Amino acid sequence: MQCNWVEMDVEVVSQTGPDQQLKAKAALLAKASGVTRLVKLSCDKDPTWSLKLLQRAAPTVQRLSVYFALKTHLSVVHTMPRLTRLNVSGHFAQLGRPLELPSSLPLRPAGLQWLSVGVIARTTTQSLLRANGRTLEEVELWIGTAGNKCWPDSCGDLAWLLQQSGLRAIKRIVLRRYKRCSHEPAACSKQLAEVRRVLPSAEVKCGKCDYAREDEV
Repeated sequence: MQCNWVEMDVEVVSQTGPDQQLKAKAALLAKASGVTRLVKLSCDKDPTWSLKLLQRAAPTVQRLSVYFALKTHLSVVHTMPRLTRLNVSGHFAQLGRPLELPSSLPLRPAGLQWLSVGVIARTTTQSLLRANGRTLEEVELWIGTAGNKCWPDSCGDLAWLLQQSGLRAIKRIVLRRYKRCSHEPAACSKQLAEVRRVLPSAEVKCGKCDYAREDEV
């Protein structure tokens, strides 16, 4: 059965400051109620408007991608009752400002089933995983292998981090690589093997080595 998505792509408008695109922003706020798929929302240029948009869409949105979210934005995202797919991306300037979310979700009809996380602080990443651990089936992490760089360019204890995140329903994990991250073949194989050991029921792939197709929110 096909789902009739009510989609809203705000990539262009959300990249403008508080004094720009005022009519377009007002129009999007007016149409946000009832939206089920909200994508490419940059929260850093106009944080107040971005927060209002999330609040308007919160009761119905099921699929969401947010970039450069602040604490207030992620707090709203965390309580969205129907959200099942979430893409959260940050930038390297935010890595020193971690946000820890509650370890348990409020009761809601749906749980987060798919999560993609890229370039956000380690503690924020683990908070998102823990908060949704009971329902997450697929996780995509933009992360490096063990190496001499800082998180997330290098990560030598990913298996431990995932093991501590309570991923009870997990079926698939894809480790996405990017240009500046550590990615040596031997280290990649070791990282994949370690994750498979702690999450034996999950399919674990490297997006680069295994040519895993990048999914959309």
